[in-house]
Amino acid sequence: MKKLHLKIQAIRITSITLVCILFHNCSTSNRIYSRNDIVTSTKRIELKYSVKDHDRRSPLFYFTQSVVKEINPENEVSYTAYDVLSLSASSFRLDEKAYFLIDNEACPVVIDRMELENVRNISEDTENILRSDSTTVTVVTGYSENNRKITRFSYNIPASVISKIRGSEQLALRYYSGPSMITVKPRSKSVKKLKQLIDMS
Repeated sequence: MKKLHLKIQAIRITSITLVCILFHNCSTSNRIYSRNDIVTSTKRIELKYSVKDHDRRSPLFYFTQSVVKEINPENEVSYTAYDVLSLSASSFRLDEKAYFLIDNEACPVVIDRMELENVRNISEDTENILRSDSTTVTVVTGYSENNRKITRFSYNIPASVISKIRGSEQLALRYYSGPSMITVKPRSKSVKKLKQLIDMS
């Protein structure tokens, strides 16, 4: 009976955790935020979205891009992209190159900044053991190690590329990691939001 009660509690906690994660992801991705920056006297409009890669041959686990549109008092507009790629530990260092693939046309961008980080996570593997007095005790049975390479890019998106994105039917991003050709395809909802950001003033 006690085991059943513990199992129900575990299911409830897992369900609540999953709902919180889903709510958090929905609340932070594909949203456009607009703020006035009194320091630079600009209006900042920001979109952030994420893509999870399911291709087993690709070294990419996860991709996040934030696009910031800035409008200054003279009505001059600039676009800056901040890309974060999470790669497998065995992957090669990313080339300092990025491309927008717009309707099968490659549009290169010039990387302003590139940051590299190795992330190492160690987690405990545990098991619940039933004791003779019908209580359970959690025992550590081993350790799991998860290593990843995080690469961060920032670059300006030229006006010519923005114009092509506005009228595009297909949009992707391309990166290179040794022999691997990494293509990131944003969801249609993210592309619509990006076009919406471009049209905002």
